[in-house]
Amino acid sequence: MPAALKAMEVEDMDDVVLREVPCAGSVERWEVLHAFRQGAEGVLLVGCLLENCAHHYGNEIAGRRAETLERTLVDLGLSPGKVVLVHLAEHQPHRFRQAVEAMRATVRSTSEEEK
Repeated sequence: MPAALKAMEVEDMDDVVLREVPCAGSVERWEVLHAFRQGAEGVLLVGCLLENCAHHYGNEIAGRRAETLERTLVDLGLSPGKVVLVHLAEHQPHRFRQAVEAMRATVRSTSEEEK
């Protein structure tokens, strides 16, 4: 969360909504699907670096859920790339910005394809 907050201070990220959770692995599938029902165009799950996971298996759980959600969204007719898991440390706001930009590019390109 510190990396995201720092990036949000500097960059134009009015379209980004942050939701703090204790661990990326604690994000349930229904929460991500709910975000899409509420109008999200993409969901970026941000987990800690793999070697720094305080919850031991949280990143593994988050990774499996992201893959499952991606398949579910494709099965529902959405383009791939709308649920992404990235790993970063609190001192890496630049990586958060890069992940947001990559998500924006994916959303833009898939929106054009879906038209």
